[in-house]
Amino acid sequence: MKRIIFIMLSLVLFSSLAYADKKHGGKTIEVKMSLGTKDNQMVFVPDTVTFERGKYYKLVLDNPSPDEHYFNSDAFATHIFTRKVEVMDKDGKTVAEIHGATNGIELKPGASVEWFFLPMTKGKNLKLYCQKKGHEGQGMVGTINIVGDLK
Repeated sequence: MKRIIFIMLSLVLFSSLAYADKKHGGKTIEVKMSLGTKDNQMVFVPDTVTFERGKYYKLVLDNPSPDEHYFNSDAFATHIFTRKVEVMDKDGKTVAEIHGATNGIELKPGASVEWFFLPMTKGKNLKLYCQKKGHEGQGMVGTINIVGDLK
Protein backbone atom coordinates (compact mmCIF):
# COMPACT_ATOMS: atom_id res chain seq x y z
CA MET A 1 0.00 0.00 0.00
CA LYS A 2 2.85 2.39 0.83
CA ARG A 3 4.40 1.66 -2.56
CA ILE A 4 1.16 2.49 -4.37
CA ILE A 5 0.85 5.77 -2.48
CA PHE A 6 4.49 6.61 -3.25
CA ILE A 7 3.97 5.90 -6.96
CA MET A 8 0.79 7.99 -7.08
CA LEU A 9 2.46 10.93 -5.33
CA SER A 10 5.47 10.63 -7.63
CA LEU A 11 3.23 10.70 -10.68
CA VAL A 12 1.49 13.86 -9.47
CA LEU A 13 4.82 15.54 -8.70
CA PHE A 14 6.49 14.55 -11.96
CA SER A 15 3.48 15.40 -14.12
CA SER A 16 3.48 18.88 -12.53
CA LEU A 17 7.18 19.24 -13.32
CA ALA A 18 6.62 18.03 -16.87
CA TYR A 19 3.97 20.64 -17.54
CA ALA A 20 6.17 23.35 -16.02
CA ASP A 21 9.11 22.37 -18.25
CA LYS A 22 6.96 22.49 -21.39
CA LYS A 23 5.33 25.78 -20.43
CA HIS A 24 8.59 27.55 -19.66
CA GLY A 25 10.68 25.68 -22.26
CA GLY A 26 14.25 24.59 -21.85
CA LYS A 27 14.34 21.50 -19.63
CA THR A 28 13.03 18.90 -22.06
CA ILE A 29 15.77 16.57 -23.32
CA GLU A 30 15.24 15.64 -26.96
CA VAL A 31 16.31 12.22 -28.19
CA LYS A 32 15.86 11.23 -31.84
CA MET A 33 15.40 7.72 -33.19
CA SER A 34 14.70 6.48 -36.70
CA LEU A 35 12.75 3.30 -37.37
CA GLY A 36 14.43 1.82 -40.42
CA THR A 37 16.47 3.69 -43.03
CA LYS A 38 15.80 5.23 -46.45
CA ASP A 39 17.45 2.21 -48.10
CA ASN A 40 15.10 -0.09 -46.09
CA GLN A 41 17.57 -1.51 -43.54
CA MET A 42 15.76 -3.22 -40.66
CA VAL A 43 17.35 -1.27 -37.80
CA PHE A 44 16.65 1.29 -35.12
CA VAL A 45 19.02 4.28 -35.33
CA PRO A 46 20.38 4.42 -32.70
CA ASP A 47 19.68 0.88 -31.51
CA THR A 48 20.49 1.63 -27.86
CA VAL A 49 19.20 4.59 -25.83
CA THR A 50 19.65 5.51 -22.19
CA PHE A 51 17.36 7.75 -20.17
CA GLU A 52 17.89 9.12 -16.68
CA ARG A 53 15.22 8.93 -14.00
CA GLY A 54 13.56 12.19 -13.06
CA LYS A 55 14.44 14.01 -16.31
CA TYR A 56 11.77 15.01 -18.80
CA TYR A 57 12.24 13.66 -22.33
CA LYS A 58 10.86 14.16 -25.80
CA LEU A 59 11.57 11.06 -27.86
CA VAL A 60 11.26 11.99 -31.54
CA LEU A 61 10.52 8.90 -33.62
CA ASP A 62 10.57 9.02 -37.41
CA ASN A 63 10.27 6.47 -40.17
CA PRO A 64 12.39 7.37 -43.22
CA SER A 65 11.92 3.94 -44.80
CA PRO A 66 9.42 2.85 -47.47
CA ASP A 67 7.99 0.25 -45.02
CA GLU A 68 5.79 0.48 -41.92
CA HIS A 69 7.62 -0.05 -38.63
CA TYR A 70 6.72 -0.42 -34.98
CA PHE A 71 8.38 0.90 -31.83
CA ASN A 72 7.40 -1.78 -29.29
CA SER A 73 8.66 -2.16 -25.76
CA ASP A 74 6.24 -3.47 -23.16
CA ALA A 75 8.89 -3.20 -20.44
CA PHE A 76 9.66 0.45 -21.29
CA ALA A 77 6.01 1.40 -20.77
CA THR A 78 6.10 0.03 -17.22
CA HIS A 79 9.13 2.15 -16.28
CA ILE A 80 7.92 5.56 -17.46
CA PHE A 81 5.10 8.06 -17.01
CA THR A 82 3.81 9.10 -20.44
CA ARG A 83 2.57 12.67 -20.49
CA LYS A 84 1.52 12.53 -24.14
CA VAL A 85 2.40 11.36 -27.63
CA GLU A 86 2.02 13.92 -30.43
CA VAL A 87 1.34 12.70 -33.97
CA MET A 88 2.81 14.99 -36.63
CA ASP A 89 1.82 15.55 -40.26
CA LYS A 90 4.41 15.88 -43.04
CA ASP A 91 4.80 19.61 -42.30
CA GLY A 92 5.57 18.95 -38.62
CA LYS A 93 2.17 20.17 -37.41
CA THR A 94 0.58 18.26 -34.53
CA VAL A 95 -2.54 16.49 -35.82
CA ALA A 96 -3.32 14.33 -32.78
CA GLU A 97 -2.31 13.81 -29.15
CA ILE A 98 -2.46 10.50 -27.29
CA HIS A 99 -2.54 10.49 -23.50
CA GLY A 100 -1.91 7.61 -21.12
CA ALA A 101 0.17 4.45 -21.08
CA THR A 102 1.67 3.55 -24.45
CA ASN A 103 3.32 0.18 -25.20
CA GLY A 104 3.90 0.58 -28.90
CA ILE A 105 3.63 2.98 -31.80
CA GLU A 106 3.27 2.13 -35.49
CA LEU A 107 4.79 4.58 -37.93
CA LYS A 108 3.83 4.63 -41.60
CA PRO A 109 6.52 5.58 -44.14
CA GLY A 110 7.50 9.24 -43.67
CA ALA A 111 5.62 9.57 -40.38
CA SER A 112 6.92 11.03 -37.13
CA VAL A 113 5.74 11.30 -33.53
CA GLU A 114 6.98 13.00 -30.39
CA TRP A 115 6.69 11.05 -27.13
CA PHE A 116 6.88 13.14 -23.93
CA PHE A 117 7.66 11.12 -20.80
CA LEU A 118 9.40 10.86 -17.44
CA PRO A 119 11.44 7.75 -16.58
CA MET A 120 10.21 6.61 -13.15
CA THR A 121 12.04 3.37 -12.33
CA LYS A 122 15.36 1.88 -13.34
CA GLY A 123 15.45 -0.65 -16.14
CA LYS A 124 18.37 -2.42 -17.76
CA ASN A 125 18.39 -3.93 -21.26
CA LEU A 126 14.68 -3.35 -21.89
CA LYS A 127 13.78 -4.96 -25.20
CA LEU A 128 12.85 -2.73 -28.13
CA TYR A 129 11.59 -4.41 -31.30
CA CYS A 130 9.51 -4.03 -34.44
CA GLN A 131 6.55 -6.40 -34.30
CA LYS A 132 5.92 -6.31 -38.05
CA LYS A 133 6.20 -9.85 -39.40
CA GLY A 134 9.83 -10.78 -40.03
CA HIS A 135 11.38 -7.46 -38.98
CA GLU A 136 12.61 -8.58 -35.56
CA GLY A 137 14.21 -11.63 -37.15
CA GLN A 138 15.98 -9.39 -39.67
CA GLY A 139 17.60 -7.43 -36.85
CA MET A 140 15.10 -4.70 -36.03
CA VAL A 141 15.75 -4.86 -32.30
CA GLY A 142 17.22 -2.47 -29.77
CA THR A 143 17.84 -1.81 -26.11
CA ILE A 144 16.53 0.83 -23.72
CA ASN A 145 18.18 1.57 -20.37
CA ILE A 146 16.87 3.74 -17.56
CA VAL A 147 19.46 4.78 -15.02
CA GLY A 148 19.97 7.12 -12.09
CA ASP A 149 18.56 7.92 -8.72
CA LEU A 150 15.88 10.49 -8.14
CA LYS A 151 17.31 13.61 -6.57
